[in-house]
Amino acid sequence: MKKYPRELIQRLETLPQSFIIGLSLFLVVIITLIDYCIKIDIGVSIFYLFPIFITTWYGSRKIGLIFSLICSLGWLWAETQISGNPQLWLEEWNAAVRFCFFVIVTYLLSELKEAYEREKKLARTDSLTGAVNRRFFRELLQGEIERLDRYNHPFTLAYFDVDNFKTVNDKLGHSQGDYLLMVIRETIEINIRHNDTLARLGGDEFALILIEIDYERANVVLNRIQEQLLKMVKIEKMPVSFSIGAITYYVSPESVDRAIEEVDYLMYDIKNSGKNGLKHKIQDPINVRE
Repeated sequence: MKKYPRELIQRLETLPQSFIIGLSLFLVVIITLIDYCIKIDIGVSIFYLFPIFITTWYGSRKIGLIFSLICSLGWLWAETQISGNPQLWLEEWNAAVRFCFFVIVTYLLSELKEAYEREKKLARTDSLTGAVNRRFFRELLQGEIERLDRYNHPFTLAYFDVDNFKTVNDKLGHSQGDYLLMVIRETIEINIRHNDTLARLGGDEFALILIEIDYERANVVLNRIQEQLLKMVKIEKMPVSFSIGAITYYVSPESVDRAIEEVDYLMYDIKNSGKNGLKHKIQDPINVRE
């Protein structure tokens, strides 16, 4: 049973903002009509919080404030229609009080959402470079494996290691080493699409997922990345190079661990052969070939 609320939340997060606004307007109309139809004195103010919550959490604070006003006016209309003997300014005063309450709720919700987004980002990113961290990378890689199983969309997994990184830390200092890692992340991200994923797996090791891409296009991207990385370290006067192992998958690997193990093996094959190179292969139903 727990999976259904989670699936609903995930579904709402993917919906366009226009749909969220339309859904919330529909809820306001329904709640207002219910409020109008109930002739006895039963408070339904709490139900107006539902559209306010939806628009604030899945939209923005500004939209939430607009709906706070809409909900207050809806409540005011229902009250004035059913009041047999309205007292001067009583309904208006109550509507103003409810509007202030809705505004406070909207503000608190928006602050909570911002804190939640910050924590979610921190849990998914490497604190030094801003790249995706190992844990979240594994989740994304598992998703790509499942997508390949379901839709036959190939993807490429690449593993980067910085050759002689220890020399930078020992001779130039750890601050320069940290700076180099951040520039590496920037250089790679400039040369990939926004829906590709770069992760720092730890130390001087990075991994990259290129989604929905065949071997030929992936090879062009990887060679361009290697070229740009070497240009960057030359400009920065850093005594390093890069060993890169990559596989384009047309059939799913056995597991996330198996996929990482395969590209890691290619990367170490380059390091054992003199470092500074790219080895990119195809994983197909028959074998692994260059």
